[in-house]
Amino acid sequence: MFKFQKFGPPSGKYGSSTFYKAFKYRKDGENKIITLGQFFFMKIFDSSPVCIAELQLVWEDKNASTDLASVRLYFLPECTPEGRQPSHGEVIMLK
Repeated sequence: MFKFQKFGPPSGKYGSSTFYKAFKYRKDGENKIITLGQFFFMKIFDSSPVCIAELQLVWEDKNASTDLASVRLYFLPECTPEGRQPSHGEVIMLK
């Protein structure tokens, strides 16, 4: 499982949630920091393909005593159940 820690000073509060602008994790014995809006490679499960993730939110829920992160995932079309379609990659011009 991917372990991370919120990083830096709090950037805001709402209810029982405290928000942060980055998280820190350890890889190959080295600390790495990812900030909001930054993209990184991620694998959800061992059986799933690698995807690109964009960090959206990092927050702490005081009620559950839990650190949480929200990411937007981007997969290649061939890694989805429908697979690549003929329309993928087309440029659509709108007037």
